[in-house]
Amino acid sequence: MKMRSKESWRSRCLSILGRMVPYLIVIGALSIVPVFVKSYYIIDLLILCNIYAVFLASWDLLTGYTGQISFGHSLFIGGGAYTAGLLNFYLHLSPLITIPIAGLVAAGFGLGLGIPALRLRGPYLALATFAASGILSVLTSVFWKYTGGEDGLYGISSLTDNIVAKYYLSLALLVICCGALLLIVKSRYGIGLLSIREDEIASMASGINTSKYKIVIFTVSGLFAGVAGAFYCHNQLHVGTEELSLSLSILVVLMSVAGGIGTIIGPIFGGYLLIFLNEWLRFVEDFRMLIYTGAVVMILLFLPRGILPTFILMVRYLIGTRISRSGD
Repeated sequence: MKMRSKESWRSRCLSILGRMVPYLIVIGALSIVPVFVKSYYIIDLLILCNIYAVFLASWDLLTGYTGQISFGHSLFIGGGAYTAGLLNFYLHLSPLITIPIAGLVAAGFGLGLGIPALRLRGPYLALATFAASGILSVLTSVFWKYTGGEDGLYGISSLTDNIVAKYYLSLALLVICCGALLLIVKSRYGIGLLSIREDEIASMASGINTSKYKIVIFTVSGLFAGVAGAFYCHNQLHVGTEELSLSLSILVVLMSVAGGIGTIIGPIFGGYLLIFLNEWLRFVEDFRMLIYTGAVVMILLFLPRGILPTFILMVRYLIGTRISRSGD
């Protein structure tokens, strides 16, 4: 019995290590980027990608895994950004203090939105999330003396003046936040989320407290989006209404769907790809938006699963075909 338990423990460890290898390779590759890339422009773009990755992964937890359609993710992003910006601008608090507080405030927004949203589903829930972000945007205009109105607040403190150090901080943000989200979805809790997405009534009949699950997921999604929003505020040295805009929420949805929702990693991949595509198209500025939106539409039409899941399926198919041929 002891030998069997040792063997099962070893096999589990090897299985976990095997699953971690691709993630470790990617993290290792991103870690050495500043060694080979000397362009501050590229590094700054990668910082933006790392921040957006957390936006997308936190949205995917809410919509991709739980099926709670949200078009108001900018509520959490902007809520975190404005919290950090106001605390830093008026109270001169360090980013090390403002970012965690911003995450907690955004988590509070998630809790406040999650409770009334329990009775809403589908397009009604999407409209409710959209309206919630709109309310916060209106409040920034009402209290323009404090928020700066349409112009926002300038002069927010930077995380650090060293762009390479800032890159590694953004990479740490990506690894910690997305690593935590992956642990959630790979756990038993993640199985409960998937069951709610597939059939909420059946989940309730099987004894899953769907209300509790959904409230917790709204809160957790808000927490990580708020932390990333605060990081974005300190990276841009500015906070404004664009962090609460509908366009940001739609951009998060498009990037996530293009990458492949319900995977956490897919939206991150989609974010990196589309952000770099947008920058690469600057040499055709007059046609940039046309080509960019056309590319996104083509992805959504011909790769409905998303880029990353489709790529993985193709690789598995090719490997399986080669194995079968070698067996023959």
